[in-house]
Amino acid sequence: MIKMRSHCSQDWLVLTLTSLCFVVFALSGCAIVGPRSISMGRADYNEAINKTDDDQLLMAVVRGRYGETFSLLAVTGVAANVRFGTNAGVELGFGPNENYDGNLVPFSGGLAYEENPTITYAPVQGEQYVRQLLSPIPLDILLLLVRSMTEPGPMITLLVNRINDLQNPDFLPAPSAKPDPRFIRYVELVTELRKAGVMVWVKDPRKEVEFVVVISDYAPRYSQTVREYLALLGLPRPADESKDIVLPVYFALKGRELGGIGISTRSTLDLIEILRAAIELPQKHKLPGMAINYPPTGLAGKDIRIRSSADKPKTSSLAVKYRGYWFYIDETDQPTKLFFRAMRLFWSVSITSSAEARTAAPVLTIPVSQ
Repeated sequence: MIKMRSHCSQDWLVLTLTSLCFVVFALSGCAIVGPRSISMGRADYNEAINKTDDDQLLMAVVRGRYGETFSLLAVTGVAANVRFGTNAGVELGFGPNENYDGNLVPFSGGLAYEENPTITYAPVQGEQYVRQLLSPIPLDILLLLVRSMTEPGPMITLLVNRINDLQNPDFLPAPSAKPDPRFIRYVELVTELRKAGVMVWVKDPRKEVEFVVVISDYAPRYSQTVREYLALLGLPRPADESKDIVLPVYFALKGRELGGIGISTRSTLDLIEILRAAIELPQKHKLPGMAINYPPTGLAGKDIRIRSSADKPKTSSLAVKYRGYWFYIDETDQPTKLFFRAMRLFWSVSITSSAEARTAAPVLTIPVSQ
């Protein structure tokens, strides 16, 4: 009898210690739920918001091609509420060992984890949104983009519609019209001089002008290139090629009369209209009056395409379904992907400004349950 008590006490001690260890382990998991939820959840939330933003903007572009209205919602907040709990249990047997041997789990436990996000939306509308959408892209933004890119040519072609007397219109006046070859050459020269390191766009410390283009150490290797560059802008050749050329940059139609460069930029709405014109309509949708007809696009829209298909595309980077057809950007179409990224960048600024300006307005908050 004494031996039985001793044996039973040892079993109880082993099981109790083991169970306590498991409970401690389970509870210690609570300390890493927070970091794990961030590492797993943040990427998922970010990917979902990014994907739905792309879908929303592409759908707005497509609906606009058909002359239909659209509305946008901005995600202004995501609150992820995390709930968790633990449990532990012990199974013990009484009586002869053969009655329960192999049928009991000495100890058990679990960790329950639940995440309930709350997403807040704000409607995109109002005067601030319209102003941002219609305003030309600021000169300082253009400067930063040009300076940050190895190949500045595509961004200049995309955002600039005029430099001095060199015009780069959104749309051509007639089907037989061609883009201005002088503007094309200007972009080529800027790219060449930038890559050579002899041309930089900088902020001017002087107060009378904000930005300047500085051309330095260009002779003799790039003397002819610089002369051609200045000739396209209608500016005189330098008398002394050993000195730096400093050209003030103005946010204006013309800068030649001021001895510098006058730049005019597109608005976000201009970019949206160019992308709408790039939609390839299904044959059934080419009926008169069903969709808006656009004239031929200029250089900015020359190489971009939003394709359409009755079947879901297999090689798309972005696709939305509308009126029974899929409208999409092919994953190998880098010019269109670049255009869409730029358009989304500036459109997102307009959306964000509108959402921030409407902080006092009603918003839509949706709790999401698992």
